[in-house]
Amino acid sequence: MLKGTLAFVLLLILALAGADLKRRWSRGRRRLPGFEGFVTVLVGALLGNAGLGLFPADLTAALRPVVLLGLAWIGLLVGLQFDVRLLRWIQPWQRWMGFLVPFGAGSIAGGAALAVGCGLHGSILLAAVAMISSPRLIGVFLRSGPPADRSAMRLIRLVTALASTPALIVYGVGMTLMVPAGGPLGRAAESVVGAGLAVVLGYATIILLRREHEEIHVLALLLGIVALLAGAATMIRTEPMLTAAIAGAIISNRGHLAHRALRAAHAIETPMLTAILVLLGAWWLPRVPSLAVCAVLVGIRGAAMVAGGGAMAAVARGHGVRLRTRLLGMGLLPQGPLALALLVGGAVAGGVDAAFAGGIFTALVINHAIGGAWMHGVLFRRATRSGGRHA
Repeated sequence: MLKGTLAFVLLLILALAGADLKRRWSRGRRRLPGFEGFVTVLVGALLGNAGLGLFPADLTAALRPVVLLGLAWIGLLVGLQFDVRLLRWIQPWQRWMGFLVPFGAGSIAGGAALAVGCGLHGSILLAAVAMISSPRLIGVFLRSGPPADRSAMRLIRLVTALASTPALIVYGVGMTLMVPAGGPLGRAAESVVGAGLAVVLGYATIILLRREHEEIHVLALLLGIVALLAGAATMIRTEPMLTAAIAGAIISNRGHLAHRALRAAHAIETPMLTAILVLLGAWWLPRVPSLAVCAVLVGIRGAAMVAGGGAMAAVARGHGVRLRTRLLGMGLLPQGPLALALLVGGAVAGGVDAAFAGGIFTALVINHAIGGAWMHGVLFRRATRSGGRHA
């Protein structure tokens, strides 16, 4: 078993190698349809506690700074992509449905998890994970041809683009309030302090960005800000992803140079995400996945998403949108790396055991497979059969 420093070096090598391998896959045709993140977790499991044991047994403690930095970086990316000005360009019913569909599915899944005995900590995590739908799979299929129903695809992409916001809010606020107060102020006041720090650092980043034009300097600035946010979140005991997302949203909405920050943040998105997913796999111990968790995220969430998709389709038709695709909610089933990042955050917080984590991972794979099969067979396959004609 490697010590903490050597484990960090191994993790760095794996992150860089994984980023290079993903670029090679994206250029060729030897690419799994959106399963790269799950494969990365399995590689981590092979090298970690479930396999060769190359990482420390107390992984979340030995590499905690790396994990917190990676989670904060993911939160920053989510915040940088939340632009209120773009929301103003879409119709009010689209905004409402874009937020309500994932929030409704997450609330139902969280309530079901609490009812089957997953506990408050686990139910908050499952509610947040249930809200997330990934837009990446649609991007994969778009490279091979247009969809059969462009209106349906736009509605699906709308929800997947907005779903990360309620998920992070529910997860961040819920996990922060679950931690006992460490001082006389109480958890609510400490949360306000954390949010205030994120706002201050967001505005400080905007000011500093005005003087930086080279991407490497912007990247170094963002890394420093994220490291400071992750460290502050540890001291105040707030959730680092939400804190960094608040800072990212401030940069995105209050600065006119936000594109520099977003471009620099995307530059190391893949290595950072690869490291987080490898650590998730290395942390896991072989356990039978929790059937209750699978039932909540596959059965309950799936039914809620299908119902929400039906409601969204009805509202869209009422506003004159022509839809030819049924079961629109099936396109909301796939879940991406953000869901796995929330699982990592839950593991770091200490309220997730191996069976619970295995249940979430299994459910994510199932949802991805079902949603991908629907997109391939319905949303995109019909375009090929009809010669690519659209309404």
